[in-house]
Amino acid sequence: MIAVPGKEFSILATEVTQELYKSVMGENPSNFKEEKNLPVEQVSWYDAVYFCNKLSDMFGLTPVYAVDGEPDVEKWGYAPHKKEKITGTVSQNKNADGYRLPAVAEWQYAAKGGQDYKYSGSDNLDEVGWYGGNSGKKTHPVAQKAPNG
Repeated sequence: MIAVPGKEFSILATEVTQELYKSVMGENPSNFKEEKNLPVEQVSWYDAVYFCNKLSDMFGLTPVYAVDGEPDVEKWGYAPHKKEKITGTVSQNKNADGYRLPAVAEWQYAAKGGQDYKYSGSDNLDEVGWYGGNSGKKTHPVAQKAPNG
């Protein structure tokens, strides 16, 4: 568990991989698919909350997100990966034990990893991240750079 003052939560060690995403959603919307363990990309926020609820259902957990009070994604009238928006009001059940996106403070706290660097895990971006200058304009498998604390 990572402690944010007043909270306890767990967070995945890496980005969601295409393999996990496809096992939950049945499809992979990513542009870059040639290597194993690539992070999923081309996913909207709406797709992400849909994924979280489906993943929660797979593990018998209470879904966090609801649209107009309905947690069942099949009743949302939303088709993932079509560049649409969810119509209706998206809400969160704060008492649910299912998967969810991290809050901004949680994400920042987890990324910092208890360390004080310019980037998450180092003052040298090349050691810890892929970006325009070192990525070859493509995604790379998760967990290939040095982790944060």
